[in-house]
Amino acid sequence: LQLSLPTLDPARLLAVGARLGVLRHLGVLVIGSGFLTHGLPYLRDWSPSANPPGWSVDFDLWATDAVLRGDLDTLADFRHSAPGMPYAHPTTEHLAPLFVALGSASRIGAPAQEMIDGYFYGLAKRSFEVA
Repeated sequence: LQLSLPTLDPARLLAVGARLGVLRHLGVLVIGSGFLTHGLPYLRDWSPSANPPGWSVDFDLWATDAVLRGDLDTLADFRHSAPGMPYAHPTTEHLAPLFVALGSASRIGAPAQEMIDGYFYGLAKRSFEVA
């Protein structure tokens, strides 16, 4: 079931995820899709193996650290505290699903496990799994 997000506010999206978390006990997989960086207007090299720009790497490493530590307060303040902004997310709808998925964890703020890393067209494609 695909859902439209009612807001882009991280705190409200974490709350939406928490409400969906009950479905996990019924065997439903909650997925928040989107690249960890999405600064398409700022890409210079349009090849799949392009070297990632500094803003993409900086945001990716910063967000990964916050997610792996379960530091949702830091992550939710990405607009003000994340390196690489606003280039990494000139608009935030591609990052928003991450907050729903993290909110659906069995324990909100539980550290995640890294599942996929790397870059595609210079954008971070990192993915996480939360229990």
